Amino acid sequence: MVLPIILSIGATVLALTGKATISAYRKFQFLTPAMIASINGITLTDVTSDTSLNKTDPRYNDYIRIRSQFANTGFANPMTEQEALLILGIQGDDILKLDDKMVRDRYRRLMMLNHPDKNGSQYLSQKLNTAKDILEKSYMVKRTKR
Repeated sequence: MVLPIILSIGATVLALTGKATISAYRKFQFLTPAMIASINGITLTDVTSDTSLNKTDPRYNDYIRIRSQFANTGFANPMTEQEALLILGIQGDDILKLDDKMVRDRYRRLMMLNHPDKNGSQYLSQKLNTAKDILEKSYMVKRTKR
């Protein structure tokens, strides 16, 4: 007697959840990146309207590409795996081939450029150390050790 009632309530909840999910997905398909950013409280700026960039600079296109690719925000506390990947310059297909050796090589190369003993930034070297530690403990690296 109670079992049919429980099953019907469960089926109703499942149907309503499915309907709401499909409706939300259809609405999500029409959102632009600017709309998604405003929903999440992120303000977007036009990198081409920056007055500090000089269009006659031969590196202007590189500046625009870098500024549009990377957010101009501080680090999260604690640092996330995504930030650690960005700091060590691991992107795209490199993530699929990520292993302990790649992390060590990228860390070593960047540390040689930014080491405080060689007039590098102590802050950047600390962030490089943190990024290496996070990625060494990451599931992405551990899965390749099997």
